[in-house]
Amino acid sequence: MHFVFIVNARSGLKAASQLEKAVRLQAERDKNDYHFLKTEYAGHAKELAEEYSNRYRNEAIIFACGGDGTVHEIANAVAFSQTPVGVIPMGTGNDFARTVLSQEMYDNPLLIIQALNRIDIRSIDLLRVDCYNLLSDHIPELSVYSVNITSFGLDTAINDTAMAMVKKHPNSRFFKKRAYDLAILKCFFKGWRYSFRYSLELADELENIDSQCRYTLACICNARYYGKGFCPSPNSRVDDGTLEVCIVDDLTRRKALPLIGKYKKGKHLGHPNVHSFKVTSGVIASTDVNRPLRGNYDGELFSASQIRFEVIPASLPFVFFPSLEANPE
Repeated sequence: MHFVFIVNARSGLKAASQLEKAVRLQAERDKNDYHFLKTEYAGHAKELAEEYSNRYRNEAIIFACGGDGTVHEIANAVAFSQTPVGVIPMGTGNDFARTVLSQEMYDNPLLIIQALNRIDIRSIDLLRVDCYNLLSDHIPELSVYSVNITSFGLDTAINDTAMAMVKKHPNSRFFKKRAYDLAILKCFFKGWRYSFRYSLELADELENIDSQCRYTLACICNARYYGKGFCPSPNSRVDDGTLEVCIVDDLTRRKALPLIGKYKKGKHLGHPNVHSFKVTSGVIASTDVNRPLRGNYDGELFSASQIRFEVIPASLPFVFFPSLEANPE
């Protein structure tokens, strides 16, 4: 078996060095082949994943070593192939890893290297997002597979602001750790005003929901977490063939403030201003021709007048690990 570790160069020298050391020690203990690769430019992770997937197919396992953006890039490169993907959380935002890893592995990612002989490969769903312009023309370069969450509104503004902070202070551990918290404060006091129309195909019913609303934020969830630990969809599973759509009504700051804590903990479901739907597909469109939807998929920003989305069941082989406590050495 070929274990391929694709490391985002922006993940930090210390984390990358520790991972490389752990991989080299593991390579001395068994007869598998280990490939430790660092990205050198934007899009390099995709190129490396495609190269090693085409070369080794199901004889390789590719680990995305970085944040949600790295997982997003590699998942889009190898979706529908025979090559399984795993994640080692090393980025600014490691939210997808919160859903698919045990707590002990999330807290100490190097434990993953020690457990490579106990992998459990299962296919997970992907969220297909197709973007369209004002004339309803398809935009191929913005149409992708989202492995985690695609969202709009205040949370995208927060993500955009946080990314700008980290980019402005690339060597600051403070901004890397606190960017989302600072961005929340900045965007909260700046204010918001968003609206869209939507059509949703419900998973458990034959009818669709068609409506238009003003909203604070909205997200389409394949997994549970985003924004460094916010939990918009506590019941989401990555292998159940459905998506969760969560829409928070347009709220004043006074009404939004007490909801933030509940939203982060996943305790917001059932709130009168929160609407949640289990769906298989849908359409979301801007109601303002001069203001396209501003969204993000897995933290990667995009703008479009309309999106069409659907769940693609069992489309990516993925690496899971049994709990270390349940499977002692």
